[in-house]
Amino acid sequence: MPNGVVVGELASEVMAELPTDAARCEVLELVEVVRRDPRAWPGVRDPGSVEEIREAHGSRCWIQYMPHAGAVEVRDIGWVG
Repeated sequence: MPNGVVVGELASEVMAELPTDAARCEVLELVEVVRRDPRAWPGVRDPGSVEEIREAHGSRCWIQYMPHAGAVEVRDIGWVG
């Protein structure tokens, strides 16, 4: 993962199960885009939650993450490819 990125346990498991290197590359490219501008993507947190959860979408993947000062924490990854 790029510097400034923390990957949660669930997201790590999904990364390990992606079907191809190309799939992992696509997810990593989306993570890099998010890392550069974490607040450009919409918030999706539940009402009343204190966590700032956001979600970013690529052509065949999505990530759910939390922005932190100087970093992002990837909490979940989805693949539809």
